[in-house]
Amino acid sequence: MQNSAATRRRRQVAGLILLVIGVGTLVFGLAAGRADAPQPVQLAADSVTQVPPTRFFQSPWVLYGQVDDPRRTPSTAEVGCLPERGLDLPEQPEDLTTFGSRVVDGVPIAAIALYGHSGGDAAIRCSGASDYEPLWLMPSSDAPPFTATSIVILGVLLLVAAALVQPARVGRGGA
Repeated sequence: MQNSAATRRRRQVAGLILLVIGVGTLVFGLAAGRADAPQPVQLAADSVTQVPPTRFFQSPWVLYGQVDDPRRTPSTAEVGCLPERGLDLPEQPEDLTTFGSRVVDGVPIAAIALYGHSGGDAAIRCSGASDYEPLWLMPSSDAPPFTATSIVILGVLLLVAAALVQPARVGRGGA
C-alpha cells in the first residue's frame, strides 16, 4: 500500500508540473501569435537608420535594393550598408534569390543581404549606397511565423499529458 501511495503522489506532482509548463507554453504561444511582424524600413543612402526590434520567432531582416542582375548580388561592403549596433550580419547564403524580389513605388528591388534579428537599439549605417537606391530593410518572409502555432500545439499536448499522468480517482462509497 505504501508503494502505491508513493506512486500516486509522484504522478500527482508530475501532472502538476506538466500542467504549469503546459499553461505557460500555451499563453506564450498565443502571445507570440498576436505579435505583429515589423514594418519595412526605408534606408537613407548616407545616414544611420533605426531598425525596429524583432522577436526570436519572427523572420530575420533582408536588405533589398536596386541591382542590375539579381543573380549577382553585391557584397554588403560594396553596397555600404553595415550594422552599426543591435543587428547581426550572419554568413551570407550563396543564393539570395530565394528571398525573391519586390516592387516598391514601381521600382523592382532584389535581395542584397541577409541580416539577423534586431535588438531594441538596432541601427544600420549606409554610406555611398546611392547606386542601389531605393534601399529597404524588410522581413525575410511575409508569412506568419510557424513557430507560434507550434508553441500553441506543444502547450495543448503538455496539458493533455498532464491530464493523462494524473492518477485515477477511485470512488469510496458504500452501496
